[in-house]
Amino acid sequence: MVQTGVVDAAMLWPEAAKTFKIAEVAPYMLKADLGAVNSKTVTVNKYVWNKLPDEVKDVLQKVALKYRDHIAGVAMDRASASLEAYKAGGGTVVEMSADDRAAWAKSIPNIAVDWAKKLDAAGAPGSDMLKAYTQKLKDAGFTPVRDWAAEL
Repeated sequence: MVQTGVVDAAMLWPEAAKTFKIAEVAPYMLKADLGAVNSKTVTVNKYVWNKLPDEVKDVLQKVALKYRDHIAGVAMDRASASLEAYKAGGGTVVEMSADDRAAWAKSIPNIAVDWAKKLDAAGAPGSDMLKAYTQKLKDAGFTPVRDWAAEL
């Protein structure tokens, strides 16, 4: 779609930019590091899930987190090499400054708090989940550009 002009830009992870040879049609990449991630999950829709035997459901539930963590690790291991391959394919990487990243994050509505409050209203611990997630990131050494949970 980038090649045909249907879209002007796309958000991709480095491995996808390399795999799909994006540098051929999109010679500039903005490395914004906003903290967005690709979901690495095993999914099954409810219709299919309800038809699965219990032993298959059990296996899927037991391996889902290990699979997620393994695939996320593979993607992180390949990220640096993938960025280099994008450059080698003719692409130019432009890094967003910390000030621009902070301004961008500040300009976005706090949809994380909106999500948490909707869950709270439905009786689920949305605010607690958002706070716990943010704390886990901090405990792991990440400093969020914007502390979305602090705005609860």
